[in-house]
Amino acid sequence: MRLWIRRREVRELAFDAAVSVATPAEWREAVADPALVSSVLWPETPRFRPEGPDYLRKSHPHERGYRDDPAVNADYAAACDRLAARLARELAGARVLAYAPLRGAFPIWRALRRRLPGLTLTPYFPVTSSFVFYPEAFGIRNRQGRPASGRHANRLELARLRPLLAGFDALLYLDEIVSGGMLKGHLRDMLDLRIDRDIPIFAAGLADARGMRSAVSRRTVDAMVADGRVRRFLWEGCATLITEDQRFLLGVHYTDYTLGPHAVPMLDETLAFYPERDAFDAAVMGGEAQGH
Repeated sequence: MRLWIRRREVRELAFDAAVSVATPAEWREAVADPALVSSVLWPETPRFRPEGPDYLRKSHPHERGYRDDPAVNADYAAACDRLAARLARELAGARVLAYAPLRGAFPIWRALRRRLPGLTLTPYFPVTSSFVFYPEAFGIRNRQGRPASGRHANRLELARLRPLLAGFDALLYLDEIVSGGMLKGHLRDMLDLRIDRDIPIFAAGLADARGMRSAVSRRTVDAMVADGRVRRFLWEGCATLITEDQRFLLGVHYTDYTLGPHAVPMLDETLAFYPERDAFDAAVMGGEAQGH
Protein backbone atom coordinates (compact mmCIF):
# COMPACT_ATOMS: atom_id res chain seq x y z
CA MET A 1 0.00 0.00 0.00
CA ARG A 2 1.01 3.63 -0.42
CA LEU A 3 2.30 5.47 2.64
CA TRP A 4 2.39 9.27 2.71
CA ILE A 5 5.04 10.49 5.14
CA ARG A 6 5.25 14.07 6.42
CA ARG A 7 8.19 15.78 8.07
CA ARG A 8 8.46 19.26 9.53
CA GLU A 9 10.27 20.67 6.50
CA VAL A 10 7.75 20.57 3.66
CA ARG A 11 8.68 19.33 0.18
CA GLU A 12 5.27 18.79 -1.36
CA LEU A 13 1.83 19.63 -0.07
CA ALA A 14 0.36 16.17 0.52
CA PHE A 15 3.55 14.42 1.64
CA ASP A 16 7.31 14.71 1.80
CA ALA A 17 7.85 11.09 0.79
CA ALA A 18 5.56 8.40 -0.60
CA VAL A 19 6.71 4.83 -0.15
CA SER A 20 5.23 1.40 -0.77
CA VAL A 21 4.81 -0.96 2.17
CA ALA A 22 3.69 -4.57 1.81
CA THR A 23 3.21 -5.80 5.39
CA PRO A 24 2.21 -4.45 8.81
CA ALA A 25 5.84 -4.84 9.92
CA GLU A 26 7.12 -2.73 7.03
CA TRP A 27 4.56 -0.05 7.79
CA ARG A 28 5.42 0.04 11.49
CA GLU A 29 9.13 0.33 10.73
CA ALA A 30 8.48 3.20 8.33
CA VAL A 31 6.50 5.27 10.86
CA ALA A 32 8.79 4.62 13.85
CA ASP A 33 10.66 7.86 13.28
CA PRO A 34 10.60 10.82 15.69
CA ALA A 35 11.24 13.19 12.77
CA LEU A 36 7.77 12.53 11.33
CA VAL A 37 4.83 14.84 11.91
CA SER A 38 2.26 12.31 10.66
CA SER A 39 1.54 9.73 8.01
CA VAL A 40 -1.42 8.36 6.05
CA LEU A 41 -1.60 4.84 4.64
CA TRP A 42 -3.84 4.59 1.57
CA PRO A 43 -5.54 1.31 0.56
CA GLU A 44 -3.86 0.86 -2.80
CA THR A 45 -3.27 -2.63 -4.16
CA PRO A 46 -1.79 -4.95 -3.22
CA ARG A 47 -3.39 -4.54 0.21
CA PHE A 48 -2.70 -5.94 3.65
CA ARG A 49 -4.75 -5.63 6.81
CA PRO A 50 -3.25 -3.31 9.46
CA GLU A 51 -2.72 -4.84 12.90
CA GLY A 52 -2.61 -3.46 16.42
CA PRO A 53 -4.29 -3.42 19.84
CA ASP A 54 -6.60 -0.50 19.00
CA TYR A 55 -7.52 -1.39 15.43
CA LEU A 56 -10.65 -3.50 15.87
CA ARG A 57 -12.00 -2.85 19.37
CA LYS A 58 -15.47 -1.28 19.17
CA SER A 59 -15.50 1.54 21.67
CA HIS A 60 -18.06 4.15 20.56
CA PRO A 61 -21.86 3.78 20.84
CA HIS A 62 -22.12 4.42 17.09
CA GLU A 63 -20.01 1.29 16.51
CA ARG A 64 -21.77 -1.09 18.90
CA GLY A 65 -24.86 -2.64 17.37
CA TYR A 66 -24.74 -0.38 14.31
CA ARG A 67 -27.55 -0.73 11.77
CA ASP A 68 -27.70 1.14 8.49
CA ASP A 69 -30.54 3.65 8.70
CA PRO A 70 -31.68 5.21 5.39
CA ALA A 71 -33.36 8.11 7.18
CA VAL A 72 -30.17 9.00 9.07
CA ASN A 73 -28.15 8.76 5.85
CA ALA A 74 -30.62 10.94 3.95
CA ASP A 75 -30.54 13.58 6.69
CA TYR A 76 -26.72 13.60 6.63
CA ALA A 77 -26.74 13.92 2.82
CA ALA A 78 -29.24 16.79 2.97
CA ALA A 79 -27.01 18.67 5.43
CA CYS A 80 -24.09 18.20 3.01
CA ASP A 81 -26.27 19.56 0.18
CA ARG A 82 -27.05 22.70 2.15
CA LEU A 83 -23.45 23.24 3.25
CA ALA A 84 -22.12 22.72 -0.28
CA ALA A 85 -24.53 25.30 -1.69
CA ARG A 86 -23.30 27.90 0.81
CA LEU A 87 -19.63 27.09 0.20
CA ALA A 88 -20.11 27.34 -3.56
CA ARG A 89 -21.31 30.91 -3.13
CA GLU A 90 -18.64 31.93 -0.63
CA LEU A 91 -15.63 30.47 -2.42
CA ALA A 92 -16.50 30.87 -6.09
CA GLY A 93 -13.39 31.60 -8.15
CA ALA A 94 -10.93 31.05 -5.29
CA ARG A 95 -8.05 28.61 -5.12
CA VAL A 96 -8.96 26.77 -1.93
CA LEU A 97 -6.82 24.65 0.36
CA ALA A 98 -9.29 22.31 2.12
CA TYR A 99 -7.84 21.41 5.53
CA ALA A 100 -9.78 18.27 6.49
CA PRO A 101 -8.49 16.50 9.62
CA LEU A 102 -8.44 12.73 9.84
CA ARG A 103 -10.55 11.10 10.93
CA GLY A 104 -13.69 13.14 11.48
CA ALA A 105 -13.64 15.47 8.49
CA PHE A 106 -12.88 12.75 5.96
CA PRO A 107 -16.49 11.72 5.15
CA ILE A 108 -17.54 15.37 5.11
CA TRP A 109 -14.80 16.16 2.58
CA ARG A 110 -15.77 13.17 0.46
CA ALA A 111 -19.42 14.18 0.50
CA LEU A 112 -18.75 17.83 -0.28
CA ARG A 113 -16.22 17.42 -3.07
CA ARG A 114 -18.72 15.70 -5.37
CA ARG A 115 -21.23 18.46 -4.60
CA LEU A 116 -18.75 21.25 -5.46
CA PRO A 117 -17.58 20.51 -9.02
CA GLY A 118 -17.23 24.21 -9.77
CA LEU A 119 -14.73 24.99 -7.01
CA THR A 120 -10.95 24.67 -7.21
CA LEU A 121 -10.29 22.56 -4.10
CA THR A 122 -7.00 21.00 -3.04
CA PRO A 123 -7.36 18.71 -0.01
CA TYR A 124 -4.93 18.27 2.84
CA PHE A 125 -5.53 15.61 5.50
CA PRO A 126 -3.79 16.45 8.80
CA VAL A 127 -3.85 13.72 11.44
CA THR A 128 -5.02 15.39 14.65
CA SER A 129 -7.01 12.93 16.79
CA SER A 130 -6.73 13.93 20.43
CA PHE A 131 -6.63 10.33 21.73
CA VAL A 132 -3.51 9.37 19.74
CA PHE A 133 -0.14 10.13 21.33
CA TYR A 134 3.45 10.29 20.12
CA PRO A 135 5.62 7.58 21.73
CA GLU A 136 7.17 8.51 25.07
CA ALA A 137 10.65 7.74 23.70
CA PHE A 138 10.32 10.35 20.93
CA GLY A 139 10.38 13.22 23.42
CA ILE A 140 7.62 15.15 21.61
CA ARG A 141 5.87 16.97 24.47
CA ASN A 142 2.85 19.17 24.93
CA ARG A 143 2.91 22.37 26.97
CA GLN A 144 2.43 20.39 30.18
CA GLY A 145 5.49 18.22 29.44
CA ARG A 146 3.51 15.05 28.69
CA PRO A 147 3.67 13.06 25.42
CA ALA A 148 1.93 15.17 22.81
CA SER A 149 -1.29 14.05 21.15
CA GLY A 150 -2.77 14.70 17.76
CA ARG A 151 -3.92 18.07 19.11
CA HIS A 152 -0.25 19.13 19.15
CA ALA A 153 0.18 17.55 15.73
CA ASN A 154 -2.30 20.11 14.43
CA ARG A 155 0.19 22.87 15.19
CA LEU A 156 2.98 20.92 13.52
CA GLU A 157 0.82 20.30 10.44
CA LEU A 158 -0.07 24.00 10.16
CA ALA A 159 3.56 25.08 10.56
CA ARG A 160 4.55 22.57 7.88
CA LEU A 161 2.00 24.00 5.43
CA ARG A 162 2.83 27.65 6.00
CA PRO A 163 5.42 28.02 3.19
CA LEU A 164 2.83 26.79 0.66
CA LEU A 165 -0.09 29.01 1.63
CA ALA A 166 0.86 31.71 -0.85
CA GLY A 167 -0.36 29.43 -3.62
CA PHE A 168 -3.97 29.63 -2.38
CA ASP A 169 -6.62 32.30 -1.93
CA ALA A 170 -8.44 30.72 1.02
CA LEU A 171 -7.95 28.06 3.68
CA LEU A 172 -11.15 26.08 4.24
CA TYR A 173 -11.05 24.23 7.56
CA LEU A 174 -13.62 21.42 7.48
CA ASP A 175 -14.61 19.35 10.49
CA GLU A 176 -17.32 17.49 12.32
CA ILE A 177 -18.91 19.45 15.15
CA VAL A 178 -20.09 17.53 18.22
CA SER A 179 -19.36 19.65 21.29
CA GLY A 180 -17.34 21.98 19.08
CA GLY A 181 -14.25 21.73 21.29
CA MET A 182 -11.99 20.43 18.53
CA LEU A 183 -13.27 23.02 16.07
CA LYS A 184 -12.57 25.78 18.55
CA GLY A 185 -9.17 24.38 19.47
CA HIS A 186 -7.98 23.94 15.89
CA LEU A 187 -9.01 27.49 15.04
CA ARG A 188 -7.22 28.82 18.10
CA ASP A 189 -4.07 27.04 16.91
CA MET A 190 -4.42 28.74 13.52
CA LEU A 191 -4.80 32.14 15.14
CA ASP A 192 -1.98 31.56 17.64
CA LEU A 193 0.28 30.77 14.69
CA ARG A 194 -1.09 33.85 12.86
CA ILE A 195 -2.14 31.80 9.86
CA ASP A 196 -4.87 34.39 9.29
CA ARG A 197 -2.16 36.92 8.37
CA ASP A 198 -1.08 34.66 5.50
CA ILE A 199 -4.45 33.57 4.15
CA PRO A 200 -8.17 34.11 4.85
CA ILE A 201 -9.59 31.31 7.04
CA PHE A 202 -13.03 29.86 6.37
CA ALA A 203 -14.41 27.31 8.84
CA ALA A 204 -17.21 24.89 7.96
CA GLY A 205 -18.70 21.68 9.28
CA LEU A 206 -21.61 19.39 10.04
CA ALA A 207 -23.04 19.62 13.55
CA ASP A 208 -24.54 16.78 15.55
CA ALA A 209 -28.00 17.12 17.13
CA ARG A 210 -28.87 20.04 14.84
CA GLY A 211 -26.19 22.05 16.63
CA MET A 212 -27.74 21.78 20.09
CA ARG A 213 -24.61 20.22 21.62
CA SER A 214 -22.18 22.82 20.24
CA ALA A 215 -23.91 26.14 20.92
CA VAL A 216 -21.33 27.38 23.45
CA SER A 217 -18.31 26.54 21.27
CA ARG A 218 -19.96 27.99 18.18
CA ARG A 219 -20.43 31.30 19.97
CA THR A 220 -16.66 31.39 20.50
CA VAL A 221 -16.08 30.78 16.79
CA ASP A 222 -18.68 33.44 15.91
CA ALA A 223 -16.61 35.88 18.01
CA MET A 224 -13.53 35.02 15.92
CA VAL A 225 -15.54 35.97 12.84
CA ALA A 226 -16.84 39.15 14.46
CA ASP A 227 -13.33 40.41 15.18
CA GLY A 228 -12.13 39.60 11.68
CA ARG A 229 -9.68 36.80 12.42
CA VAL A 230 -11.84 34.12 10.77
CA ARG A 231 -13.44 35.23 7.50
CA ARG A 232 -16.58 33.07 7.65
CA PHE A 233 -18.03 30.20 9.69
CA LEU A 234 -20.59 28.04 7.91
CA TRP A 235 -22.27 25.04 9.47
CA GLU A 236 -25.29 22.84 8.93
CA GLY A 237 -26.93 20.50 11.41
CA CYS A 238 -28.05 16.92 11.12
CA ALA A 239 -29.99 14.84 13.61
CA THR A 240 -27.19 12.29 14.11
CA LEU A 241 -23.60 12.74 13.05
CA ILE A 242 -23.39 9.00 12.57
CA THR A 243 -19.77 9.04 11.36
CA GLU A 244 -18.54 10.41 14.71
CA ASP A 245 -15.89 7.96 15.99
CA GLN A 246 -17.39 5.24 13.79
CA ARG A 247 -14.24 3.73 12.31
CA PHE A 248 -16.18 1.24 10.16
CA LEU A 249 -18.02 4.10 8.40
CA LEU A 250 -15.04 6.44 8.37
CA GLY A 251 -12.85 3.81 6.71
CA VAL A 252 -9.82 5.14 8.57
CA HIS A 253 -8.45 4.54 12.06
CA TYR A 254 -5.26 3.73 14.01
CA THR A 255 -3.54 0.52 15.00
CA ASP A 256 -2.11 1.73 18.32
CA TYR A 257 -3.00 4.94 20.12
CA THR A 258 0.54 5.22 21.54
CA LEU A 259 2.29 4.98 18.18
CA GLY A 260 1.60 8.54 17.06
CA PRO A 261 -0.64 10.23 14.46
CA HIS A 262 -0.39 7.59 11.75
CA ALA A 263 -3.71 6.87 10.04
CA VAL A 264 -4.47 3.57 8.32
CA PRO A 265 -7.43 2.24 6.30
CA MET A 266 -10.11 0.26 8.11
CA LEU A 267 -10.30 -3.05 6.19
CA ASP A 268 -12.15 -6.30 6.83
CA GLU A 269 -10.85 -9.86 6.48
CA THR A 270 -11.23 -9.68 2.69
CA LEU A 271 -9.13 -6.48 2.55
CA ALA A 272 -12.19 -4.46 1.53
CA PHE A 273 -13.93 -1.63 3.33
CA TYR A 274 -16.67 -2.79 5.69
CA PRO A 275 -20.17 -3.31 4.19
CA GLU A 276 -21.64 -0.58 6.38
CA ARG A 277 -19.32 1.97 4.76
CA ASP A 278 -20.38 0.79 1.31
CA ALA A 279 -24.05 1.30 2.23
CA PHE A 280 -23.34 4.73 3.72
CA ASP A 281 -21.34 5.76 0.65
CA ALA A 282 -24.11 4.66 -1.71
CA ALA A 283 -26.56 6.90 0.16
CA VAL A 284 -24.37 9.92 0.90
CA MET A 285 -21.53 9.88 -1.64
CA GLY A 286 -23.52 8.50 -4.55
CA GLY A 287 -21.52 5.25 -4.49
CA GLU A 288 -18.35 6.99 -5.68
CA ALA A 289 -15.09 5.09 -6.04
CA GLN A 290 -13.08 4.94 -2.84
CA GLY A 291 -10.11 7.23 -2.51
CA HIS A 292 -9.13 10.73 -1.41
